[in-house]
Amino acid sequence: MDKVQYEVEDIVSKLEEKGLNPGNSTEEYMAFLWNLYQVAERNLLDANNSLEELKQQQAEEMKEVESYVAHIRSLTEEREVLTTDFEKENVQLRIELEKMQFQQESQLKEVEEMLDQEGLSEIAQSSPSEQVAYLLVERATLLEKLETLELKMDSCSENLGSEKRQDELEHIHRTLEEELYQQHESMRRTKETMNKAFDEALEKEKKMRECVERDLNEAAQRLKMAHDEIRKLTDDLLIKKKELTELEHIVEKKQQEISVLQEELKTLKESESADLQKAKEHNLRLDREILALRQRVKTLDSERKKQMEQSEKSDSDSMSTHSILQDSEELHKKCRLEVEEKECINKQLQHKMKKLQAEYDDIVERNEELESILGESQNRTKEQVDYLESEIAGFQRTIMNLESELTELAEQREAKDKAFFSDGLSPDVKKMSGMEQELTELKPMLKGIQDQLLRAEWENSNLRSRNEHLEKEKNLQDNKISELMEQCKKLKLQISEKKLHTNKHLGEGDKDVEKEKWSAALSEHQRKCETLQRQIQEGLEDKQRLWEENLQLRQDVTLARQDLQSKREEIARLRQDLFNLQNPMPRPQICGDGAETVSKAENTHGSCDFQVKNLAGEALIQQQFEEIRQLRQDLNRVHNVCSSAEKELRYERDKNLEIKKQNILLQKEHTKVSEELNHVKQKYSSVTAALSSLEVEREQQQQKIKMMELELLKMSHNSKVQNSWQEKLEHEKCRAVDAEKSVLELQQQLRASQHQITLLETQTADKHHLEEELKKARERDSKRKMELQEEQLKRKVLEESLDVLQQEIKSLHEKEISLTESNCALQIKLHQQQSLLQHLDDERKSVTSERTSCESANQKLLEKVQDMQQEKEQLLKEYDILLKRLDDSIRKYNEMQLRNKAKVSRAKEMYLNELNQRDQRIKQLEMELSVSKSQTEKEQQLITSITAVNERLHEEKRQLLLEITEHEATVSNLKWKLCSVMNRSEILDHENQQLRESILQLYNQMRSLKQVLKKLQALNLPDIAMMIPSDWLMRVDEIINLPNESFSEVTRHSSPVIKVTEDGNMEQSPESSFPLPVSRSDTSEVGYLNVHSPKVIIAASEDCGVPESRVNDV
Repeated sequence: MDKVQYEVEDIVSKLEEKGLNPGNSTEEYMAFLWNLYQVAERNLLDANNSLEELKQQQAEEMKEVESYVAHIRSLTEEREVLTTDFEKENVQLRIELEKMQFQQESQLKEVEEMLDQEGLSEIAQSSPSEQVAYLLVERATLLEKLETLELKMDSCSENLGSEKRQDELEHIHRTLEEELYQQHESMRRTKETMNKAFDEALEKEKKMRECVERDLNEAAQRLKMAHDEIRKLTDDLLIKKKELTELEHIVEKKQQEISVLQEELKTLKESESADLQKAKEHNLRLDREILALRQRVKTLDSERKKQMEQSEKSDSDSMSTHSILQDSEELHKKCRLEVEEKECINKQLQHKMKKLQAEYDDIVERNEELESILGESQNRTKEQVDYLESEIAGFQRTIMNLESELTELAEQREAKDKAFFSDGLSPDVKKMSGMEQELTELKPMLKGIQDQLLRAEWENSNLRSRNEHLEKEKNLQDNKISELMEQCKKLKLQISEKKLHTNKHLGEGDKDVEKEKWSAALSEHQRKCETLQRQIQEGLEDKQRLWEENLQLRQDVTLARQDLQSKREEIARLRQDLFNLQNPMPRPQICGDGAETVSKAENTHGSCDFQVKNLAGEALIQQQFEEIRQLRQDLNRVHNVCSSAEKELRYERDKNLEIKKQNILLQKEHTKVSEELNHVKQKYSSVTAALSSLEVEREQQQQKIKMMELELLKMSHNSKVQNSWQEKLEHEKCRAVDAEKSVLELQQQLRASQHQITLLETQTADKHHLEEELKKARERDSKRKMELQEEQLKRKVLEESLDVLQQEIKSLHEKEISLTESNCALQIKLHQQQSLLQHLDDERKSVTSERTSCESANQKLLEKVQDMQQEKEQLLKEYDILLKRLDDSIRKYNEMQLRNKAKVSRAKEMYLNELNQRDQRIKQLEMELSVSKSQTEKEQQLITSITAVNERLHEEKRQLLLEITEHEATVSNLKWKLCSVMNRSEILDHENQQLRESILQLYNQMRSLKQVLKKLQALNLPDIAMMIPSDWLMRVDEIINLPNESFSEVTRHSSPVIKVTEDGNMEQSPESSFPLPVSRSDTSEVGYLNVHSPKVIIAASEDCGVPESRVNDV
């Protein structure tokens, strides 16, 4: 109580301070408080705007700081580059200075050596200026000595006229002239050396100055270039700032995409792991096949060896080996064809798998979008529930406060009821009758409100049922997706099974059947995908239809709420009237149980017995009190109904808030679309600006090309000037040669004059004349020398100018080369820019189409926004009316201030927390990206290793195929050899048969001869020997004692079959791949072996009857 009174007093005092009188009416109070409330809201809005402006300023300042830091970094980098360039130049200059110093030291050393040779070592250590001064002093002293000597000579010549003195004078004069000549030569040498040294030093200094001036000019040009580059960089930075702002929006979008990509990465990892396993299995299968092929090759080699052995043993086995080899070749060919067909099938299956994976990824993305939409709707419902709970708590507090105030007012007015009971009965009865009439009028209103509430509940139930239906549809779609996943897995299993099946069944007919099966399965899968896409589109259309129905229902709910709010205002007005009636009427308040009301009524009756004696009045009063009780009970019931109606209104108000949030989201989407349109416009403007800049650059480049052509013309003109300068140099060289010739002539003249001086010493006049001529000649020599020096300087200047011109020519050639390169690059850039222009035109067309679609969508959204704004204005008007009629606006105002403060603090905390969470999320995402990158690198390494293994296996396979081909070639060669050997064996058998026949004939001949010999021996041998010639007998002995080789030769000469076979072999040798010529030695050896065969020997012995020992000898 005390607290409440104290707070009320504080409120009143504050209002009085602000200029409100305590005697004003409630409406004035309300108006004044409403003004204060509006002022506070404006202040809040201003404060929020100022906070947003400060945040924007802070963000802009941060961006400026970042740009300034980037600018400073760029400047530091440029400064470092310049410092490095200057350091390099300083190093080069130091190297040149060291070279100059070294040259000067070498020159000084040469001068010192010259001075030491001439005996002037004292001057060698002094400076060059002191050396020159010393030499000039010596020259002056020598000239003085010469003048003194000439004076003495004159005096001596006048005094002494004799010839001896003249001879002595001539001798002295000669010696002095020689000394003078030597001194002149030494002086000339020293002067030349000193002049050369000084000239070289001056030239070096000039070169140094020119280099320094060039370096300074280059540095100034570089500084200008640096300033220009800095300006360009600042412009680029400004452009990049704009791009960064755009990129930040894109990054925010892409951060959302990263989460999706992470999930996709997981799925890809799983799929890649499965693919790796499949690849490993495939490699194992290939290894097994390769091992099987190797074993097969080994078996074929072993069979080949066996067949070779069998071919040597028997001829029949050779034919079987030939057939086996042909079978093996056919098998090899079949294996190759099967391997190639398997590879083609694998490629086709991989392509199909990629297509299926792409379709599966699209379905997964669509499902993820649906899940995100559902998650957002769930989050919105949660936020709305929290907001409603907070408002319910606030309303409960206000109700408790109102109840406490009512109890206090009831206790205060109980004391006043007794005093004013008798005085105010008649007006109270009138007021009560009026209240009864108003209550009778309110009852049908309450019934209508209840009916409307029932309708709203029914609509809410319908909405819930529709939401449940949507969730069921989502579950069905998830089930369909899972079924698709299972189908994909089944297809993969079928693919693996069919691969095995293809490995087992190698026939072409089976492959055609499998291809048909695959095509049928793929067509079925595509049909299923199309049906699923149609179902998804139908689901989306159902969703859109449900959203439209929800909007219509919400509009109906808003209309019902408006009706309820109007009725609520009427109820509040009636409450105020009741409250106003309760203030003047002192009546007992019944707000407890029935027993308490009865006791209070009895007390009032007792007081009335003491004050009023009329029993009829008491009965009337009792009746009136009973009617009042009933009315109050009805009021309590109405109050309960109103409380229930308020709850329902709160529920509907929450729904209105949800609708408002949805409108806000739509507005945000509209703003996003507008931002995207602006972004597209900016891109278009940037593209147009880039095109304009490219055109400007093209024009500039054309101007540069024109300038370069002018420079080329200048270069040609300079080359002509250079040629003219070269001609002038050659002319001056000719002049210098002429001057040297003239100097030589003058020297000859000097010598002639010296000879004349020796002859004409007596003639002093002639002598003086000659001396004057000498002086003149010396002056001419000095002039000629000066001219020569000037010509040398001019020549050096011309040489330097030639060097400069050559350098310029080189630089111009380099510029020409660079210009040609730049022209090529510009042409390439022009082609690229043309392609970019075409691409940009295509993008512009697409952007225009998108823009039209966006504008249509924007128009629809604007229409929706206008409708929502109208509803908002209506709600605001109703809200203003409700605020004007509120009773406890002061407390609510204070509470709202406290809540706003709490909300601001919470918002700040939430903002800071969100910033921290965002930073943490960014860090986590960066870590995850790094991890994913490392994993991808590892996977790439694995893939590279697997590819390397596959390549190695393919190489081994190729090598095996090459070995197989070599084996086949060797087999074919062996076949040819076998054929040749068979032919040879047949020929040898035929020859053996002929030899056997010839041997048998010979044995028969021998037998006949022996018989003849025996007969002859039986006869008179000497007579017969005298009759038979000795030659014939020698022949017979030779025939008897013939060796085996003679038989072979005889058979060779005698047998025509052998000749025929030899000729046949010689004819077959060029045709056969491996020629097998049958030589005579081979036939003889074969014949020799066949002669020793036991069968032949036994047959011969049996036929001839010769003993075995003789046969063995043969």
